[in-house]
Amino acid sequence: MQFIRVLVPVFAILMAVSGQAAVVGNLYDEQLIVESQSREALKQGAATALERTFVRVSGRRQVRGNPVVAAALAEPESYMTQFRYQRSKNADGLDELVLKLSFSPRQVNATLQSAGLPIWSANRPAVLVWLIADTTEGRQFVGADAPPELLLALEVEAQRRGIVVQMPLFDLADSANLSADQLWQMSTNDVRGASARYSTPFVLMGKLSQFSTGQWVGSWAVLQGDESSALESDGLTGAEVLSAPIDYLADMQAATYSVSAGAGSGANTMIHVSGINDFAGYASLITYLEGLAVIQHANTVWLDKDQLIIELVLKDDMEKVKRFLSLDGRLLESAADTNSSLPRPVRGYYQWAGSRL
Repeated sequence: MQFIRVLVPVFAILMAVSGQAAVVGNLYDEQLIVESQSREALKQGAATALERTFVRVSGRRQVRGNPVVAAALAEPESYMTQFRYQRSKNADGLDELVLKLSFSPRQVNATLQSAGLPIWSANRPAVLVWLIADTTEGRQFVGADAPPELLLALEVEAQRRGIVVQMPLFDLADSANLSADQLWQMSTNDVRGASARYSTPFVLMGKLSQFSTGQWVGSWAVLQGDESSALESDGLTGAEVLSAPIDYLADMQAATYSVSAGAGSGANTMIHVSGINDFAGYASLITYLEGLAVIQHANTVWLDKDQLIIELVLKDDMEKVKRFLSLDGRLLESAADTNSSLPRPVRGYYQWAGSRL
């Protein structure tokens, strides 16, 4: 049996700026520590990395039990677009052999569709994390004064499920809006107030304690708008105590934003879009729409000056399209223009805002 260890994230999952959503980069890439460059080590490493990729792209915690996925994991090399080895030193100064792999998005997505599993695109809602840890130095905010190991563990767990984690700036405004004692008391009202400046769809708030045995326990609340849900976790490591809230968030988001083949009606929908001033804007709009997991094609059926009617060929229903559009504010819902007569009936009116992020 070859030894394999998954490394820290290979793509940026932590955000330091405000925003509702972000595009998860390198969604189909992984890297691991392996013992050798043997064919056996490569195949085992590729299978481990591919399984993690299936989990991240599908939004499902467990995929191995699916026979289609199991068959893919038995022959993972055919999914690789490239791989390479790199020597590096770990925190103890010891040499390690890193295997870096990239998988074909087309093949990964096709396999998930064949397996009847959903596909969760890289455009994902951001989660603002307020986390405080009770350490030997007292109660400290993770990402500010607390030991960096917990922030690293949060990053690892977020990468595992493809969650976009945004940390507070911990500037003077944050200090005035939320104290360590307020967070320790798990005051959702105080956290909502402190989070307003960041405008993220989700907020994860939590407090961690470590016993003398090394065991961690955590209390959490997930905030989405006016709704909140609470959960508890424990573990022997930071990663273990953080895995429960990250899994909860990923399950919640994937249920809302992932798309299964044949999940919706597949009907075509017409929308009216204004604010297209040149060909570059038009090209950006079409590229943006067809990049959403819920839209198969975006076809222009009418054009007049700065406005157009687009026929959307959907993989799901229009309500899910609206959820995707609300993530980044690039295509904004607008009021119907009652003074104009359109050649086609449309379901919605939108204003193109372009690259706002």
